[in-house]
Amino acid sequence: MEETTTTPMEMRLSEVPSMPQPQLDLTYSTAIPSNGGTFTANQEVRIPFNVPSECFVDLKRAYLKFNIKNTTAASIYLDPSVGGASIIDNWRVVGGTGALLEEVIHYNNYSAMERINDNHGKVTSVNHEEDGAGTDSCLEELVCDVTGVPNADLTATGATEIAAAGTRTITHRPNSCFFNADRYMPLGYTQGVSYLSITLSANATAAIAPNDANPGVVSFEASNWELHLPILRPGPEFAAMFRSAMGSGVPIQIHSVGVQNTQQTITGGGSQSETLTFSTRKRSVKSLLAGIRINSSLTNPEANSVSGFVNCAISEYNYSVGGMRIPAQQIKCSGSDKGELMANTQAALGYFNSDLRGADCISGRNLAKPVSIYYRGAAADKLAKCSRCLFSLDLESYNAAYAGKNLAGQGLPLVLHAQTGDGANNFGGSATACLVDVFVKHDVMFILDGATGVITANS
Repeated sequence: MEETTTTPMEMRLSEVPSMPQPQLDLTYSTAIPSNGGTFTANQEVRIPFNVPSECFVDLKRAYLKFNIKNTTAASIYLDPSVGGASIIDNWRVVGGTGALLEEVIHYNNYSAMERINDNHGKVTSVNHEEDGAGTDSCLEELVCDVTGVPNADLTATGATEIAAAGTRTITHRPNSCFFNADRYMPLGYTQGVSYLSITLSANATAAIAPNDANPGVVSFEASNWELHLPILRPGPEFAAMFRSAMGSGVPIQIHSVGVQNTQQTITGGGSQSETLTFSTRKRSVKSLLAGIRINSSLTNPEANSVSGFVNCAISEYNYSVGGMRIPAQQIKCSGSDKGELMANTQAALGYFNSDLRGADCISGRNLAKPVSIYYRGAAADKLAKCSRCLFSLDLESYNAAYAGKNLAGQGLPLVLHAQTGDGANNFGGSATACLVDVFVKHDVMFILDGATGVITANS
């Protein structure tokens, strides 16, 4: 019997690597806002994608750059996990004909969910230099209520400081399905000019103010907005072939994974069983990420508004998806049982058993005995101390496109069932409501109609 043999790749010393086809010329374009130069709280920044005709854009390599100026008379501090991205409240991408291609409500909060599940080294190095995250992003000192933190303590935490009338330049790589699609975006072949629309957050949410002034104040200006786009221009032969394929009616389809934000409130009170109903009608739901923040912290400049998660002493939870409880047995969590909570979050984020991804949850690294603040007990919740946990669930059958749960035709809603603990919402000694942001991760297909040049999103 004849054996089939192959030469190992490492021993194929005579092979000459082939040139990639088609050949593409790479250039860089800088897009700037079309509706002004300097923006303040709650305003819209609109940046058109100025892409030359018959060109593609490698949006995975694109980045956003802008300046944040502190317009108060005292120092302010950027969010320790997301830095300057905290000023981005809503994120939208609109097609050239007005079709909404992507919308992320509470974009800064979604970015925080992603960032707290980065390794500590990445958060405090790459994210610090780019976004302005803290040199120590997991801060024991920060709180989510009205007590605040003195300037001296904030300075010592490693949170990025912007002095009075000072400026910090932010470089942000978008957590966006449009910017992280599987293929190059053929924006040079579309009808009209697509644009990025950013709604800035309120002053109180944008940064953290020390409580020395009693109360602290946050006020900012954002200017010098630049969207840096890698432009890929194919040769005339490929451009003609692509035009011909579009003209023949072949649909151009580009897959990505997006998120939809839906919200509910946990009312103030002690131990109780919560049933929170959320609205979503996505065709392929890959996972669910739920983060909890104190309602009042969103309008409190002294609070850690964006990444200041709390856990309301939740001891167990699961979801009803299309009328079915998933998982059938609730996921347990406590101060001595945090592993199952983290395992489900890692799976929901798509990290599975990757040793390259972690969670930034160890505080007091300079101390003899650092501590984990991943899940706080009820006593810490009552003091409004920040935790890092999310209440997540993976819904993918396997790791592929359109392998999630189809909720498009379901008459039954998405429901979070959770058991809160003793005094869970009694922050500061009084009942306080909490906001639950659920981000529904789902498959998105961007479709370019060859006949009209109109790009739409189907999810």
